[in-house]
Parts: sequence; structure tokens; C-alpha cells
Amino acid sequence: MRKTLPGRARGFTLIEMIAAFVIFAIAVGALMQILTMSMNNARRSADETRAALWAQTLLDNVGVGERVEAGSSHGEFDRSYRWELQIDQIDPELVVADATEPSGNAASAPAAAAGAGLLPQIDLFHVVLTVIWGDGSHERQAQFSTLRTATADPNHSGSISGADLSGGRSNRGMSTDRAGQSRNPAGGGRR
Repeated sequence: MRKTLPGRARGFTLIEMIAAFVIFAIAVGALMQILTMSMNNARRSADETRAALWAQTLLDNVGVGERVEAGSSHGEFDRSYRWELQIDQIDPELVVADATEPSGNAASAPAAAAGAGLLPQIDLFHVVLTVIWGDGSHERQAQFSTLRTATADPNHSGSISGADLSGGRSNRGMSTDRAGQSRNPAGGGRR
């Protein structure tokens, strides 16, 4: 047993100080890593939100003031974001196999009415918009799709050129980077 001199307080040993410093350094390192990951996730989320807003703006304007037509186009929103738009006409035979069969298909009644001459013939278009952002190896993309309709007869008084069948919302697909790795935009994790 060691005796202490009177008036002299017992302090920490060098080993105790080193151990405390190592524990503190590990804790600070872990905290910094968590903060870095949090900031990266916040930036990624902001980028995806900005891409979704750009996409909504562009998809809302498809068919407004002009007839919807099949084809593709591309452009830039700003220096960071660019887009590719693909519009494909959907074959009505694929949508409604038999309009006279009461299958419960929501498309059956309008198709039967159009066949009877009660409604104008409606063309259905699948619109796919890909928004791309980032640089080089960190390039990211998000894909959005919706359905649009247009009357086959542009002179029809009840023309619904460019109507949106998605209820005003785009169906958001998976985000992928250029390396082909997909990830769920909502979940944020890689698959």
C-alpha cells in the first residue's frame, strides 16, 4: 500500500489519461462520421427534391398548348440538371382487349362509348422523363412517368389534348447512378 504525503492530492496516472484521450478521440471521430453522413444525406435529398420539382414542372407542361406526339427530346433546366423526355403512343389494343366484356376494367366503358361514336377516339401516351444531375462518376438520375391522352381528331370541340391520367402526380421510379446501381429515393439505401 502506498502512502500519500499530507497536503498532496492524488491525481490521474499517465495510463488513465491516455485511455481517456483515446476514448474521447474515438467518440469524436464517430460523431464526425455521423455528421458527415447526415450532411451528405441532406444534400442528396435536396438534389432529389429539386429534380422532382423540375420534373413536375416539365411534365405539367407536356401537351399544354400543343398536341401530344410520340417522340423524344432533351434539354437542360440549369447548369446542374438536364432532362431526357420520351413519349410513346400506347396501342389501344393493349389497353382494352375486349370492350364488350364487363371485366371491371375502368378503361372498358370509355372504350365502348368511343366505339359507339359517343366519345371521340382518344390516343393514349406514355410519357417518361429522366432527370440527370451531378458530374462524371457521381452522376445521378431519377425517372418519372405518367400517362397523357389526346383526342385523335384535333377538330373535335371537346378536345382534351394533353390530359393527365395520373391525377396530377407522376409515378416516381428508382434513382440510379450512371454505374447502374439502383436505390430507392425514399429509403436512401443502395440495393
